[in-house]
Amino acid sequence: MYFVKNLIHKFLNKQISIIYNKRFQKYLNTPKGVFWNSKLSQDLRLDIILDIIIKGSKSKIVSIADVGCGHGRLFEIIKERNLLDKIEYYGFDINSEFILFCSKNNKFEKVSFEVGTCPSKNVDFVVMSGTYNLTPIDNISLWENYIVTNLGYNWKFANKGMIFNCLVNKERKVKNNLYYTELSWVRKICENNFGKTNISKHSFLTEDITINIEKLT
Repeated sequence: MYFVKNLIHKFLNKQISIIYNKRFQKYLNTPKGVFWNSKLSQDLRLDIILDIIIKGSKSKIVSIADVGCGHGRLFEIIKERNLLDKIEYYGFDINSEFILFCSKNNKFEKVSFEVGTCPSKNVDFVVMSGTYNLTPIDNISLWENYIVTNLGYNWKFANKGMIFNCLVNKERKVKNNLYYTELSWVRKICENNFGKTNISKHSFLTEDITINIEKLT
């Protein structure tokens, strides 16, 4: 069973990488290059995640792993908000083209970017923005299994918590290759598998929720 599950997840990783490669070649390092409709909506989602980290952490320096980092927009926002002295950033993505782009970008000098579905070492927070929105399959059960499994891998590397966002609807569904979760279902999954779960919603992002899972010590 594990072998079959592993094969399916490897297949999904490959398909996702192919889809993003094509998109990146067409739109380059723009919000559309990672399937966001606009810079405003992309940045707002990332700002929400950063605000949760800053408000919830008492440490002078916080380390974060950005899983599904794309072309590194989160690090750019950290820099724009003058948070480089407060946040230690690491970027990860399954797409090697994104990692190559970030590694060669002069804006990201001395920043670590690696190919992977989870961090290579422990950090305070693991964050994911839009990482599980796009799905190459219509089978909800398979996709949700993929999401929960990957969240589990990332949870092991989170010392303080894990934050990610999802599209949300009254019912779980896949529409136009986009996965929508349902509020009570995702809360139950996160609390049963990981820890204390806080879910927030922004008035501008009507189809989005941000999920903050705390690791209690």
